[in-house]
Amino acid sequence: MDGVCAIKIMSEENNNGPNKCSVYVGNLSYRTSWQDLKDHMREIGPVENAKIFQMHDGRSKGSGLVTFENAEDAERAIKELNQTEFQGREITVRADGGSARPARPASKFSAKKDSPADGTQLYVGNLSWGITWGNLKDTFKEAGDIERADVVSRNGRSRGFGFVKFSNADDAQKAIEMFNGKELDGRELEVRLDKKN
Repeated sequence: MDGVCAIKIMSEENNNGPNKCSVYVGNLSYRTSWQDLKDHMREIGPVENAKIFQMHDGRSKGSGLVTFENAEDAERAIKELNQTEFQGREITVRADGGSARPARPASKFSAKKDSPADGTQLYVGNLSWGITWGNLKDTFKEAGDIERADVVSRNGRSRGFGFVKFSNADDAQKAIEMFNGKELDGRELEVRLDKKN
């Protein structure tokens, strides 16, 4: 297994495809270094490499990539560390989709079939501390009619994620296409359907 991962790591830059040994980590604190990230992920298993994604001016984007020595540890990291707290933020840990964004469903019908509930509520992750529900609503209303917007907090302090509920699923899907991966207040948003809705 280790050998397979080593081959994938060497060829990753050429094919830009997903690596089963790598996980994307979102909603990181700006102060998190690659070493902090690597040390945290070592709790799961041996880490080959860790990097923090940066903007053109060298500031952290609040997300990174961790490559484990084997795929089993990568899967375990997703199961055990997703939506856990690290350096004061609730991090997102998911499979690495490669440098290209994951392919969108072929049609809205297939997207709705896999969607929870009515597909109108979105999870918005990797928010900066200063974003309020009002900022969130003002930003996302470009995509359509919003019923409500919330930023999740604990003891009055933002947890770095929130929810936006649209009046219809088409507008929610449009918002994913418009805002997933886009920058808001210096952080790259993660926008997806709310699976708990």
